[in-house]
Amino acid sequence: MNKKVKILFGIWAVIVIAIIGALTFIGFKLSDRNEEYKDIEEEFREAAQDYVLNRGDYPAEGQELTLTKDELMKYGFLDYDDVENDKDVCEGYVVVKTDNIVKYKAYIKCNKYTTENYSE
Repeated sequence: MNKKVKILFGIWAVIVIAIIGALTFIGFKLSDRNEEYKDIEEEFREAAQDYVLNRGDYPAEGQELTLTKDELMKYGFLDYDDVENDKDVCEGYVVVKTDNIVKYKAYIKCNKYTTENYSE
């Protein structure tokens, strides 16, 4: 009986380790995929910074300005390649706020990823 318990314990240990390993692998894959979308958010943010800097279109203190993907592309601050991830083309916008300093927050919506608090 003691030998059977040891074998069962060994089998359960292998199963638990396999499950933990699989979940860890999946977590890293999802993190890598999200990182690519974070890069797209950064492209939007940088495009908005360039737009505001070059056009001098800063929002008034306490106000905000929303710059859409179409507007950033129209003026050449954002390129089609900047908004695509493996044929998943993203829509998005950047909210620019002035509260003592200028803050930029990018929001994107793609087929496989959406920034938290994205609003249509």
